[in-house]
Amino acid sequence: MSTAEKVHYSVEKRPESYDKYEFTLPELYRKLAKEELREDDEIREQSLVQMREWIAKHPYIRKCRTDSSFLLRFLRFRKYSVPMACEALERYLAMRETFPTWFKNLDCNESAMQEMLADSLFTKLGQDAEGRTVILCTVKNLNVDKFDAQAQGRFVALLIESLLEWEEVQIGGFRVMLNFSDTYMKQYGVWGVSDMKIFMDAINRSYPIRFREIHGAKLPKFAVTVINLLLTFASPKLKERIICHNTVLEMKSKFDLSLIPQELGGELDAADAARKFVKHLETRRSAILGLDEMDIDTAHFSSLWSQSNVVENEVDGGVAGSFRKLNVD
Repeated sequence: MSTAEKVHYSVEKRPESYDKYEFTLPELYRKLAKEELREDDEIREQSLVQMREWIAKHPYIRKCRTDSSFLLRFLRFRKYSVPMACEALERYLAMRETFPTWFKNLDCNESAMQEMLADSLFTKLGQDAEGRTVILCTVKNLNVDKFDAQAQGRFVALLIESLLEWEEVQIGGFRVMLNFSDTYMKQYGVWGVSDMKIFMDAINRSYPIRFREIHGAKLPKFAVTVINLLLTFASPKLKERIICHNTVLEMKSKFDLSLIPQELGGELDAADAARKFVKHLETRRSAILGLDEMDIDTAHFSSLWSQSNVVENEVDGGVAGSFRKLNVD
């Protein structure tokens, strides 16, 4: 794997030949892929052929990766509906070209990225028994005096792109822990409505990510309105996956102790986990920056972002309303 990790992927939409995919993950993921995504060797091969033919003939895609590891992100995301996977790829390419300051030039060596990583804002904790990747976001570590909404969004975009380099993540999806303990009001005030719309559209509809569960604990009362507003841009499917907890202890109980950092009473060495993730980022740096070479004619997709998703009077409703039922700080 180490040699493949440093490969520069071609973005030629009609290459002379395509790579031959080989499934190398543990049997758990083969079983998950079959049961949840309808994936087997035959369907995978047929779908890759169809998607590559579609890319080759696409009038508006100029350059695109066609290697298996990249295309499988979209096929797995859409459970092997090739038309839906193709549509997801279009949205992804158009999003990156339409908002390059948010989603392109994602460099882990950039000083802002390095500092947010060093601040332990994000930790990849590992995989649970069901093959789902567990990540922790410690919101109190977010330095809003230095990093505005776009810097924060770019950091999350880098994390997503790097996580999607793992096939385990493509198949098993994510479980997220959001720890809001000890946060302060200023940390919730840097995102404008337009920022929220761009970012949530990427999360909802443009990145091929499978959110399995999003757990939040200790959200302060003063932050409820902001979270409610953010969630007006979330899809119903995403809202259904949000689980609210009164305490971090309550949230922790939903996860295996081996995946909980020692500082939260678990068994995991979070510093070691962070070092491993940074190493992964470094080995995937050229592949992630290489995504910028892909190109699509965005003029034909501008309507995707022309309509606002804000629904009047929705700020007090939806899943975020359940935060109000909690004994928040």
